[in-house]
Amino acid sequence: MMPATTAPRARILVVDDEPFNLEIVTDALAAHAYEVIPQRDGEGAMRALEAEQSMFDLVILDRRIPAPDGLEILRHIRESPRLARTPVILQTAAADPAQVAEGIEAGADFYLIKPFKGQALVAMVRAVLAQRREMEQLRLLSQDLVGTVSQLTRAEFRFRTVDQASALAHGLAMLCAEPDMVSIGLSELLVNAVEHGNLGLGFEAKSALVQAGRWREEIERRQQDPQYRNRVAVLSVEQLPDLVRFVIVDQGDGFAWQRFLEMPAERSTRLNGRGIALARNLSFLSLNFRDGGREVEATAAPSLRLRA
Repeated sequence: MMPATTAPRARILVVDDEPFNLEIVTDALAAHAYEVIPQRDGEGAMRALEAEQSMFDLVILDRRIPAPDGLEILRHIRESPRLARTPVILQTAAADPAQVAEGIEAGADFYLIKPFKGQALVAMVRAVLAQRREMEQLRLLSQDLVGTVSQLTRAEFRFRTVDQASALAHGLAMLCAEPDMVSIGLSELLVNAVEHGNLGLGFEAKSALVQAGRWREEIERRQQDPQYRNRVAVLSVEQLPDLVRFVIVDQGDGFAWQRFLEMPAERSTRLNGRGIALARNLSFLSLNFRDGGREVEATAAPSLRLRA
């Protein structure tokens, strides 16, 4: 019999120039069996990131540190082919909307506003790492679809579950010039069609469920509820010479999509409610909602590689 194996501990790079804050974050994460690599300035962080064969599952990065500062390091991560998919939580002492927008545009996945409680940090880290594992698994699976999706001119897909939504997003993003960014935005829109649209799970309810670690359980319960179980969402995709068009339609009651187009400071630290703003700012050429939020159209630049 083969001996049982355990998954490797997640490696987390923590960068903060304040020794007290660095110790608090390091101790909180180490207590949950994460492997923590602490650094006190930008130069140390860059050395750790660029060390040969060095890979991190997550970077927790203070915005204001000795040069290079947090935003410079974040941009370096996103521009590096080896590091680009590494999730980053950006810490800041101020929830200024302009600074939040700047961090999101630079590629921050989440924000933490100082001071924060250790349990909030651990909850966010767990959510980010779970999301990363799921995205990496789907990315590997979607590589087998490249040849198939490249032949698409126009297609329609029906889906009911968040897993089906995520798989579609990662596979069809291969049609686009920036598949990693499009997969993030498209996944957010497709999952939104399932959970907020067809299953009627609102922003505040989801926030409480995510904090309690019961989001998946509630999704599965609602999918068995007679009120929701026959609902399906539809994704139409069309390849045109100069763009790829996605149209997503759900069977829900609609929602106030206008309030989610931007990322206000008070929502930047939440574990949900950020997807539409991220999709609009980072993933697509255009994003337009119709029919009270029950339909959304997104466009992206096509992959020239698939057309070669």
